[in-house]
Amino acid sequence: MTTLSLKSYQQAALDALTAFARAAQRKGPALAFRELAGRSYNADAFGDVPCVCLRIPTGGGKTLLAAHAVATLAREWQATDAPVALWLVPSDTIRSQTLRALQTAGHPYHDALEAQYGAGVHVCVLDDLAAITPDDWGRKAIVVVATIQSFRIDDTGQRNVYSFSEAFERHFSGCDEQRLRVLHDLPDAVVTPADVAADRSGVLQGREGQPRWSLANWLALHSPLLIVDEAHNTKTDKSFTALKRLNPSAILELTATPIPAKTNVLYHVSAQELAAESMIKLPIALAEHPQGWQQAVFAAVQNQRGLEGEALKDEAAGFGYVRPIVLFQAQNENAEVPPETLRSYLQDELHIPKAQIKVATGDTRELEGLDLASRSCPVRFIITVQALREGWDCPFAYVLCSLQKLSSATAVEQLLGRVLRMPYASPRGRDALNRAYAHVCEAKFSSAASELADRLINHMGFEALDVASMVVQQSLLPLFESNQPLAQVAPAPVATDFVANTPSAELLAAVGVEVAQMGGEEKLVVTGHISPEVEALLVGQVRGAKKQDAVRGKVAQHNALVAAQSAPASRGEHFAPIPTLAYRSTPQGQLFPLEREAVLEAVELDLLTPDAVQLPGFQIVEQSNGFEIYLKDAHIKLRAADASQIAMDYGSTTITAEDLVRWLDQSLFQKLPDLTQGQRSSYFSAVVSHLLHERGLSLVALAKARFKLAQDIEARIGDLKDKAARASFRQLVLEEAWTIEPDWTRPLVFEAHRYPVPAGSRYGGRYEFRKHFYPVLADLKDGGEEFSCAQLLDQHANVKHWVRNLVTAPCGFALPTSRGRFFPDFVAQLKDGRVAVVEYKGAHLLNDPYEIEKRQVGTLWARKSQSRCLFGQIALQQGGLGMAGQLDALLN
Repeated sequence: MTTLSLKSYQQAALDALTAFARAAQRKGPALAFRELAGRSYNADAFGDVPCVCLRIPTGGGKTLLAAHAVATLAREWQATDAPVALWLVPSDTIRSQTLRALQTAGHPYHDALEAQYGAGVHVCVLDDLAAITPDDWGRKAIVVVATIQSFRIDDTGQRNVYSFSEAFERHFSGCDEQRLRVLHDLPDAVVTPADVAADRSGVLQGREGQPRWSLANWLALHSPLLIVDEAHNTKTDKSFTALKRLNPSAILELTATPIPAKTNVLYHVSAQELAAESMIKLPIALAEHPQGWQQAVFAAVQNQRGLEGEALKDEAAGFGYVRPIVLFQAQNENAEVPPETLRSYLQDELHIPKAQIKVATGDTRELEGLDLASRSCPVRFIITVQALREGWDCPFAYVLCSLQKLSSATAVEQLLGRVLRMPYASPRGRDALNRAYAHVCEAKFSSAASELADRLINHMGFEALDVASMVVQQSLLPLFESNQPLAQVAPAPVATDFVANTPSAELLAAVGVEVAQMGGEEKLVVTGHISPEVEALLVGQVRGAKKQDAVRGKVAQHNALVAAQSAPASRGEHFAPIPTLAYRSTPQGQLFPLEREAVLEAVELDLLTPDAVQLPGFQIVEQSNGFEIYLKDAHIKLRAADASQIAMDYGSTTITAEDLVRWLDQSLFQKLPDLTQGQRSSYFSAVVSHLLHERGLSLVALAKARFKLAQDIEARIGDLKDKAARASFRQLVLEEAWTIEPDWTRPLVFEAHRYPVPAGSRYGGRYEFRKHFYPVLADLKDGGEEFSCAQLLDQHANVKHWVRNLVTAPCGFALPTSRGRFFPDFVAQLKDGRVAVVEYKGAHLLNDPYEIEKRQVGTLWARKSQSRCLFGQIALQQGGLGMAGQLDALLN
């Protein structure tokens, strides 16, 4: 079975979750979160129960990520092959859609679960739980999809989950008292005298003070993993009570708009990451139409016709069928342009065929039963007013035309979210089809961009720095291919209005600050970059912490938009292509990309030597309810997995070494794709045999500790590969047994709107870098030696522009090493056209063997480029020169 491959940011989010779960096992959730996220952990609501959030903006595929996260938490935190996961969603509509997707074979959500747990995975609703046989609990993965409202205790219409039910009698009758004891500490979990008095059947007689046979109690006994969708809706005391009542093992929250003070955001996906993976269209080409709504509608229709022409050419080139659709947001019935007025205008004035127009409002539901993605569907224009029904999809939406003022329009972000999604999550062949379009009835670009930015930030999960590269004035873009050169139009300056509460003379005299009448009141309109001094004066006008924070947020958003406009990439400049490193195995042979895998293919890795089958760091001591793993300086206690779960035949009560080997193969085959099934099985058998017969460990102990065993085996194979690759890499690459040369046919190109920076790792300091190619900088702390190196690069007279290099392919520049790849810190284009790659390194690391290898590779790459490329490893002091002197020596 082939599952939908994860996008790189989705895998990065899962990797962060894996790292957190493993660290939390050793150090507890609070310390693990602080070390990985760099922020304090909020444990107020759930104490020692891990509760973290993956922040995924609109269009990021959070449901697919959640489906994969079930197995990640089950494996890394619970150490179980048969988790019970309770998947909580905000509404019945979303519940039905999620349930259907998770149950449907071939759907990516279902396949993600089946890839881990096989066809036996059980996806159900609350009403199905009693019908599951007691033997299946703990032996099959069970995913229950429900709404959070089902468990809120004050919701009397849904209290049946806590009620005594004879249907659960067979589930409780086999439980021992020790296991049931956990329920006595939970609210509303035991039979009360009032329950007994109200019971007419007599079933509760003699059961006072004992746990209820209830659905909620049965879930609580299994300490479920909680997956909480749209988690910002559950940050109330009632929701916290309901979730704690379920005795969860761990809680994973997913949302685009978390509540900062109450949410432990472990990983935050950015707009650039979504765009780099073709999940959303960027930029949003924004056009303002101050002459009136008719002009906006006409422009949107023309926009659609042009896009449809591009789509036909795109399909002819093999990129698949797309029929661009306009989403109109009309005004309310009592306003100037209600839906029927707009429909009449489209039909009567613009001569749009009736079949191409549909209205979707609360009273008019003309989209029901239509497959908008079908080639036979004629719809090109959809008119709505307020929120569309949940789950409504429009895969070909490209243009938003809002006839309401953005500042007051409701649900505009819902429409914008649909317009942002990329059809098929795949890039199109023509640039016009990789963008989204918005037409608004605003007076000027600056105010429209500000309002649009506000919606993207506060309702859709994007950051101000995301929005900086998301919104572009439509007149600055070549919308469609043309033989005519694009007229150069100066971008409208970004202007933001602030309250004018008796502004000081110093504020009124500041550059870029003007007083204007807006909406009948006096406002301060600021253009250009807002300095810290002007920001302080603006903040000083208002009273109260919330109002002051709002001004600071507005300033940050304004400065981000200003930075976006002034960045070289936004001005239409191009970055010189950077050649990758390649090799020929014979002097006249074919040129191949140089990767670690190519080096390893030249090595015959022997996994069956006496040294290879040893796991030096694997030490366990079995205990009654767990096991200990001994590390170098300390030991940690982990939960023991259930040894009986490992048997492939669940009817078996015994476990064999072959069962353990088979389980290891199922757990590791995706992580060791370069090994054949025969190689894996032989190696796993040899390792297990060594642990059993030479180390004297019991098979039951190994089975209980199998998740840690799998981790150590994976790490051991990685170490063996590294050792083999080092020797081969030196011979074939550094000593040039292969022919090594730069590959100018497959260079890395820094594209204008393709810089996928994770939102949690961006530079946010005060210093304004003026030559950075993009509006944002990746992973640069405000201060320190690396920051100083970036400043010197930004200020160097020979540098045209530069990039803080990303550490992920395909958008970051990498050079190969024996361990894989390394991504240098900075890449600069010089004014004479050369490219310089700069790696900053602390002086204490300069003589590290791996750092020496990286320096050798970089020097080789530069030498082979025939002086077109430069490489330098810069330190605070080196060869009698400081950082500035070292950069001068490299760049002059």
